Amino acid sequence: MKRSNTLAVIVPVFNEREAVGPVLDALVRFTENRDLEIIAVDDGSDDGTADVLAGFAGRVILRRHSSNRGYGASLKTGILATQAENVLFFDSDGQHDVADLPKMLEELERHECVFGARPPGAGIPLVRKPGKWLLQRVCNFLAGRRIPDLNCGLRAGRRLLFMRMLDLLPEGFSFSITSLMFVIKSRHSHVFVPVHCGPRVGKSSVRIFADGVKAVLLALRLVMLFDPLRALGVPAVALIAIGLVYQVYVIAMFRLKIVGGALLAILAGILLFLFGLLADQVASLRKEISSHNSLFWELEQQRGKQEDE
Repeated sequence: MKRSNTLAVIVPVFNEREAVGPVLDALVRFTENRDLEIIAVDDGSDDGTADVLAGFAGRVILRRHSSNRGYGASLKTGILATQAENVLFFDSDGQHDVADLPKMLEELERHECVFGARPPGAGIPLVRKPGKWLLQRVCNFLAGRRIPDLNCGLRAGRRLLFMRMLDLLPEGFSFSITSLMFVIKSRHSHVFVPVHCGPRVGKSSVRIFADGVKAVLLALRLVMLFDPLRALGVPAVALIAIGLVYQVYVIAMFRLKIVGGALLAILAGILLFLFGLLADQVASLRKEISSHNSLFWELEQQRGKQEDE
């Protein structure tokens, strides 16, 4: 049986006709004499990108979606298309620098995941900064520390680790933040590496209102998926404490009387805490199911390869 490559470089592509050629050229030169493979996933491009990718046939493994499914869906397709021990994600818009790869691969020998950390504010359009600020605060709260860069597209890690979380990862751009939070909250070994960030080639697909709503929904999803008990437990305890203090104050200053407002605050706090406890158990169950599914897919793929051989 042919041994799998040590690393697969996965390049998600959508309408990047101008940028993807130079990006793949640089990656092909980098992979010469290295135990690496490149997988480019065309996410239903309709601007001639497919013609550019066709010129790399034989040097790059090509996969294509019949319609646009999203950034995360492209990365999932790349993960499932390889049996390499490690995967590295490299965006096709020209912002990443191949010169950063050696230090990332060096760190990958010592950690399960390596995340690129761009200079502050780099690669973030002005209209996305309010949503980024909200997500940064939520993720810092969940992680219990400051995270240098939430969604840099340049990152690498063990393929099996990404397989474990595959069911939990969204199909869109929130793939990056969700996978980062999974690694941090699951206490996997990881490190942030400073990387360069060049100007984007081509036009960005930013939509102010839609992206703002997505940022709020993603923040709520992250809370409920990774630490609902902590997020809901704090306001729950606060409500119970306020209700108790109010009730004790009324009894001490006036007379023995049950105050409706105090009772309501206490009951609301208890219900919120129980809801957080239930959500925490559901989140844990989802992670466990995702891990079992990944092992099932791996076994099925291995059986398929053995039958083909």
